[in-house]
Amino acid sequence: MLHSRIIKHFINKQNINLTTVRCSALFINGAKASENFVYVIPHIDFPDRLKNLDLVREELQKRKANFDLNKAQNLWGVYEELKERKSEYDKIKDNISKELGQLMKNDPEGEITKKLKIQISLVKENIKKLKVPLWSAEEAAILEALELPNTLHPRTPESNNEVLFTNLSPPTTKKDHLQIGKELNLIYLKKNENYYLKGDAAIFELSAKFYFSNILKKANFVQFSNPDFVKSVIVNGCGLDHTNPDNTFILHHNENTKVNVDSRLHLTGGGSLCSFMAYYAKNVIHAKVLPLKLFTMGRQYIPSPSVEDSLFHVSQASVIQVFEATKKSEDLDTSLNELIEILKNFYSKLGYHFRICIVSADKLAMWESLRVVVEMYSSSLQNYVEVANISLSGDFISKRLMFTYVENKQNDFPHILSGTLLNVPRVIACVLEQEGNFVLPKHLNIQEWTT
Repeated sequence: MLHSRIIKHFINKQNINLTTVRCSALFINGAKASENFVYVIPHIDFPDRLKNLDLVREELQKRKANFDLNKAQNLWGVYEELKERKSEYDKIKDNISKELGQLMKNDPEGEITKKLKIQISLVKENIKKLKVPLWSAEEAAILEALELPNTLHPRTPESNNEVLFTNLSPPTTKKDHLQIGKELNLIYLKKNENYYLKGDAAIFELSAKFYFSNILKKANFVQFSNPDFVKSVIVNGCGLDHTNPDNTFILHHNENTKVNVDSRLHLTGGGSLCSFMAYYAKNVIHAKVLPLKLFTMGRQYIPSPSVEDSLFHVSQASVIQVFEATKKSEDLDTSLNELIEILKNFYSKLGYHFRICIVSADKLAMWESLRVVVEMYSSSLQNYVEVANISLSGDFISKRLMFTYVENKQNDFPHILSGTLLNVPRVIACVLEQEGNFVLPKHLNIQEWTT
């Protein structure tokens, strides 16, 4: 019989509390499956990652990540031991059942039959007692494993950003875009959540988006329409904390009912990675449709991180968002280089100073393996501001949200590239702070993108 002291040995042998676990919309095991609908079962590659511990430790150090690898290993060890113990009991139960089945036909009232009945009853009781600690161990181990950051791309620099390209020189003035926008009647900003672009600034917003969309279509990208709202499981699957109101706008219930924090709607806007993955989560596609090359023009909603009101901190923005899925990581590298050239050509035509950089490992989100950014200089901040980005995540998000493709009757996970190629309010803010007056670039005139 599996006594409580044996169960306690498994749970406490690593001095770990299995009752204190994080919320997760992505992983729901048997203990909570009766209360929550299971949308997706993530593919956990934690044991494979542990095969190269030195590399994992090195990358965690480069990221300066707050991840306790030893704790994760210990939790996984406890889970594996309990799972192995249950597997042993299942085998014993199956063997006794087979033997008992034969005896019930020939000698149903014999002493051996009675003995086996008692044995199988005890084994079933042991399995029943093991179920709760196994669920607790599974939940603690897998939730910890899901927090392990993505592997780093070989091109990701360790400490400082790597500058790939620079166009012109930064402005020497100290202009403020809000003041200039007010003087030229181009911007009305009440708060970060409430602003309007007027006159040539509004034309710039439309022109830049449609001009950029034409460029992407010529590069064989297909325009896509995304939802503005996604479920918690998608946010969590994309590597964000779905309970943190600083990450997304969370819709709350108005009624006096109990709220399930793992099953809410989030306003992200159609111009976001989450909205693309809301479509492709738990989706199986044919290998022949890869690579997927998609983009969308839409809104992107992100809670403002600052109390200072400016176009750099607005919580909604008109954007061009891109999404690519390929079979192999090498294909993704090729797509990255192509998009860098597209960004270089587009922003060069604006006629303002900007630079393109690869971001260092310590500045990456946990789901990113590499990020390339376009930065324009803000004379009011006396610093560079990110106006566009491209992120590689490999198969990290695909595994979490079970996005797969089939080739030769085998399922595999696509590698994903995503990014905001144009953030209109940030670009306009930087442009207004450049030297000279704000003039709509010639190639952004209406006739240029309507013909």
